[in-house]
Amino acid sequence: MKKAIVGIAIGALVGCCAYTHRRVIKALVKGEPMPKAPAWHIWVKPEDRRD
Repeated sequence: MKKAIVGIAIGALVGCCAYTHRRVIKALVKGEPMPKAPAWHIWVKPEDRRD
């Protein structure tokens, strides 16, 4: 039972991560340029962030 709960939790986390990064994953699969990062990603250069 404990393994099933851990597996479901890990699956949910992976699903959330994939949904959050869907634009980046799509760009990687299609070979397109990387999309700009959100404005709150302060570790990314300002020219590579969205306004």
